[in-house]
Amino acid sequence: MNQPEPKYLSPLWWQSLAVIRTILALAFLAVGSAAMHPLAWPVMSLASAFTIYSLLALLWREVERRWPPLLSLGVDVVAFLFFAHYSADQTLWFNSLFYVFLLLEAAILHSWREVFTVLVICQGFFLLLRPAQWEVLQPLVMLSGILACTLSLEKRVLSDRLDLAQQEVVLLRGEGEKLREVERQRIADDFHDGPLQSFISFQMRLNVVQQMLGRELASGLRELQDLQSVCRSQVAELRAFVRGMRPLEVEGESLSTAIRRLVENFKKDTGISAGYSSQEVTGEPESFLEVLQIVRESLNNVQKHSKASRVAINLTMQGEMLHIEIEDDGTGFPFSGNYELSELEALRIGPASIKRRVRSLGGELVVNSRPGHGATLRVRIPL
Repeated sequence: MNQPEPKYLSPLWWQSLAVIRTILALAFLAVGSAAMHPLAWPVMSLASAFTIYSLLALLWREVERRWPPLLSLGVDVVAFLFFAHYSADQTLWFNSLFYVFLLLEAAILHSWREVFTVLVICQGFFLLLRPAQWEVLQPLVMLSGILACTLSLEKRVLSDRLDLAQQEVVLLRGEGEKLREVERQRIADDFHDGPLQSFISFQMRLNVVQQMLGRELASGLRELQDLQSVCRSQVAELRAFVRGMRPLEVEGESLSTAIRRLVENFKKDTGISAGYSSQEVTGEPESFLEVLQIVRESLNNVQKHSKASRVAINLTMQGEMLHIEIEDDGTGFPFSGNYELSELEALRIGPASIKRRVRSLGGELVVNSRPGHGATLRVRIPL
C-alpha cells in the first residue's frame, strides 16, 4: 500500500535526495574498486546492493512509496554505519558526505524526533565500536545532528503556520461565498420588489390603455401620460440601482468629499432633497470604504422604502470616534422607538447590511423610528 508523502514537500526534494544517494553510492564503488588496498568483498557487495537500490529509487519513485518512509531512512542509516565501520580509514570524505546526506534526508522528510534518533544511533555507534578515525567523525556527527534537529524543529513550526494559514484561507473563502450569496439574494430582492413589480404593473396598465383607447380616447391618453411618469421613475430607480452596484472609488478623496459626491448623485438620481454637513475626517482608508457603504445603503433604503421628500446627513468627529447621522422625513420603520445594535439583532429588525457592517467595524448603531414621521440612524465608528 502506498504511503502518503509529507505535506508541502515538493517532488523535487524526493528527486534531489535520490540523485545525491545514487551519486554517493557510485562514488563509493568507484573509489573502493580503484584503491591500492581494495575494500573487503562484504563491503563491496553491500555497496553494490545499495547502489542498485539507489538507482531503482531514482528511476522508479514507486520503489520507496511502497513501504513506510521510515524504512527508507533505516536502510540509509544501516548503510552508513556499515560503511563507516569497515572503511573509515580509506573513505573518510565519503562517510562525512554520507552522514550529511543522512541528516538532510531525516530533516526534510521526517520529524525532529526521528532526526534525534538518527543522531543518537550514530553517536552511540562511534562511542561503542570506535571505528578508524572515529575521533574525526564524532564531532561532525554531533554538530551536524544538532543542526539537523534545529532545522527539523523549524520545519515543524513553519508547517504549523502554513496549516493555520490554509485554515484561515478556507474560512475566508467560506465567508466570501456567504457574502456573495447574501449579495445575490439582496439583488434578487431589490429587482423583485422594485423594477419587476413596476413592470408587471406597467404591463397590466398597457392592457387597460388598449381597452380604453378603443372606448374613450381622452381617458386613454391620460393613462398613457401616467405610464410615462411611471417609466421616468423606473428609469431613475434603475439608474440609482446601477450606480449603487458600482465599486466605490475614493482614491485621492477625503471621506467628507466622497460622501458629498454620494449625496449629490443621490439627489440627481432620485429628485429627493438631501442636505450634508461634515467635518474633515482622517483615518484608515479601509474604514472609509465601509463608512461610505453604510451611507450609500442608508440612502438606498431612503429611496426604496421611506417615501421621504428630504434626507439630511451629518458627519462629525468626537475624539477617536466618527459619528454619522442620517435622518429622513419618510414613513419610518415598522417599529417605533430607539433601538441599539444588540436590540436590533436580538429582535431581527432594522437594516441587515448596515448592522453587519457596523458590527464588523466594532461600532455602535442606534435606530430611532417614528412611523409616519421619519427615521434617524446614528452610527459611531472607532478610527
